[in-house]
Amino acid sequence: EVESVYASGTSSDEELKETGVIDNATMVMKFKKGTVVTLTLSRGANYGYDQRCEIFGSKGLASVKNISEDASELSNEFGTHRPKWAHSFPQRFEMAFGQELDAFADTLLLGKEWPVKEKDCVAVQKVCDAALESCVNGNVVYLDTQ
Repeated sequence: EVESVYASGTSSDEELKETGVIDNATMVMKFKKGTVVTLTLSRGANYGYDQRCEIFGSKGLASVKNISEDASELSNEFGTHRPKWAHSFPQRFEMAFGQELDAFADTLLLGKEWPVKEKDCVAVQKVCDAALESCVNGNVVYLDTQ
């Protein structure tokens, strides 16, 4: 469970700022058991849709890399060259979307339990609300995790 959240962010242009859109941000979450998670985001990356995850600890590293438009790669005297990363959600998460549809159909047609619980959705929303509050006020926000 998330114990506290600190977030800071900016808008890269005046039009985004006027509409309240934060497109560059960092959020630090501290969990009850002591784990610290840092999330960084930027709305734009001219080299492709950049979405990575790294989890490291005393016993190793787990990472999820970006998915390229295709599997080609060229290495020569000028370096290593790869295609851009897959453009957006439909290209990157086609398999995940299919699995969500399968779970939905299983719930409706086979009576299986829906895997996402209301309490999980509420917990995520509380973290998001705390991040926005922190970003606006510049303070660490402590969540009531009771």
